Amino acid sequence: MNESELQTILKSLDATHAQAVKRFFGESGSPHTSIASIDQGDCEWTDWFKAMATLQLWLESQKRDYPLERKLGYLSCTVEAFKNTPSLMRPKLSEATERMLAQHGFSD
Repeated sequence: MNESELQTILKSLDATHAQAVKRFFGESGSPHTSIASIDQGDCEWTDWFKAMATLQLWLESQKRDYPLERKLGYLSCTVEAFKNTPSLMRPKLSEATERMLAQHGFSD
């Protein structure tokens, strides 16, 4: 993903979610470096970024924060958890993240 694609995705999000994505990566986290390590699976990048915002906002509501690697790991596990769900029934990653957080939270 190049800078132009990244900016297009961020602009497609509302301001709250775009800011949450920036906080998701933190001061030292570079989206470009971090994105290279993501197995995108069947998810579109826009939904990955919405899921990042969903997770970040949930963590902030719980007054918690974790290193970037843990947060990306959580999203990767969420992708894996729904991998065997038929594609027509599979929720978007952002919706799956909401479900996982509601059912399981984010363990320390």
